[in-house]
Amino acid sequence: MKKYLVYAIRDFGAKNKLEKSIMDLLTLNNRMLVEQKDLETFKKNIIAQINFLNQENKRCAPKNVSWCKKGTKHKDFSLSGIACISFNLYEIKKTYEIES
Repeated sequence: MKKYLVYAIRDFGAKNKLEKSIMDLLTLNNRMLVEQKDLETFKKNIIAQINFLNQENKRCAPKNVSWCKKGTKHKDFSLSGIACISFNLYEIKKTYEIES
């Protein structure tokens, strides 16, 4: 079964409490493996949690985030709408097993 690697990179510092909260949320998921059957649920949950953070931080400009397909060879995804962090899902093609 295919899996996806979650990879978050902090690009810039957070400008406000909303961006800090979003960076903390996304960094918690860094380097996690998501199975293909759980991928759509994971993507929806990330957007729902960011929308919740928008509601908690009403004084900050809300972040309108969405998923976009990244690349043509692999089925990778990137979260767009947030400039302070890059949040990507990379498709893992092969797994390595050591046999004794």
